[in-house]
Amino acid sequence: MTDQAIPATSLSGPPVSYWFGFFPEFQHDSLGFLLRCHSYGDVVKLPMGLMAECLFRHSDLAMYFLNHPADVKHVLVTNQQNYMKTQVPPGESRVFGKGMLHTEGETHHRQRRLFLPFFHGDHVASYAGLIAEKAAALTTSWHHGSTIDIGREMTQLTLSVIWRLLFGQDVGSDATQVIKAMMAGHHLVSKQYNSMIAWVTPLWVPTTENREFSRSQQFLDARIRSLIQNRRATPHESQDVLSLLLAATDEAGQPLSDKEIRDELVTFLVAGHDTTATALTWTWFLLSQFPTVRTRLAHELATVLGNRLPTAADVPRLVYTKMIWDETLRLYPPAWLLHARKSRAEDRLPSGVFLPAGTRVFQSPWSMHRNARWFPDPSQFDPDRFSPEAKQARPAFSYFPFGGGGRRCVGESFAEMEGLLVLATMASKVRLRLVDGQTILPDPLMTLKPNVPVHMTVESVGTLERQPTTA
Repeated sequence: MTDQAIPATSLSGPPVSYWFGFFPEFQHDSLGFLLRCHSYGDVVKLPMGLMAECLFRHSDLAMYFLNHPADVKHVLVTNQQNYMKTQVPPGESRVFGKGMLHTEGETHHRQRRLFLPFFHGDHVASYAGLIAEKAAALTTSWHHGSTIDIGREMTQLTLSVIWRLLFGQDVGSDATQVIKAMMAGHHLVSKQYNSMIAWVTPLWVPTTENREFSRSQQFLDARIRSLIQNRRATPHESQDVLSLLLAATDEAGQPLSDKEIRDELVTFLVAGHDTTATALTWTWFLLSQFPTVRTRLAHELATVLGNRLPTAADVPRLVYTKMIWDETLRLYPPAWLLHARKSRAEDRLPSGVFLPAGTRVFQSPWSMHRNARWFPDPSQFDPDRFSPEAKQARPAFSYFPFGGGGRRCVGESFAEMEGLLVLATMASKVRLRLVDGQTILPDPLMTLKPNVPVHMTVESVGTLERQPTTA
């Protein structure tokens, strides 16, 4: 960090297109592009190109990529009131509406205060039994030697949990169509972020993606609207999120509208199951490649659990399990890129960079987590990076899979408990071996998913372990 003031406009960055700025290279290889930006310093200038300058009527228009933990902390925490989220593409606005993910100021604070107790403490712990039982039932349904799509299995599992938490009932036969609807949203929103043409194309234009997206959103809206109306018509005592929202009021003391309730429910539905399912998928993939890690995990589970299912009280004792979880989120953070933010007033970052009012900045957990400055040999899977001593030696915000500050993920505690309980339950009963011949790479959609289905072979614990053929 420096005492010298550095004008943001004087910063350098990678070569970009004169007309389209950094977007073509970012669209072609988002993850690699962000890693290549490491060599350009703590703050990297990324021109948006002449087309964007004409569209926004702003010369020298650029985004600034933050590569240092101190700068990230400054924007997300220390001076967070000076930074608001930038405009999102129309697909994302359609999916989440005015749910907590997209609101600002007092509205966001009010929403956060409403939901925070629900996703922490005793309320979170009360779902531990449900999570472990559903994970155990899923594992029991598998057979030794069978092949499964672990991503699909984890998605269905976490959807069944979050649906019960939101609506107090099982998702039932709608599960496949709900997942399909959310994936249509993932693909369209990702395309809009990667292409200015897709961004400015109205949703009513009948492209293939727009038609599929609209059908999916109509199905999801109708299903949730039906649940809201049924609960209004026949209210009953329940501890689910829908009941919490029906009892809530807005700033004027009025009950929330069906649209407001819908926006909050969809926000938690998408964010509350997809990220955890993705993280679990990557965890099983990594465990299949590192038998020594899996052996240490098995020892901890045998010591802490024996032959019983885990409970909320066991979570603090699953120390190595948590280290595996954290290292997975380092290598493959589901929220790989945070929403860009715009400065309300001029500001100076700890790195010394001076930002005029209206400057757009963004941060990437993927990039920070794979920076050798903070994590030597960053592509290597090593849970010991998250021993207490190793964590203490690193600067704050060198690791931030759930964001930070007032916009830190409100469901972080729930996601962590769910991930650890599923991992502990299933790893006690089965090993999952990656089927030979697959090339698994991260695909930067709205969340960081594997680029292809991850097929794994089920092996019962107690059978002779076969060594993986890939590393």
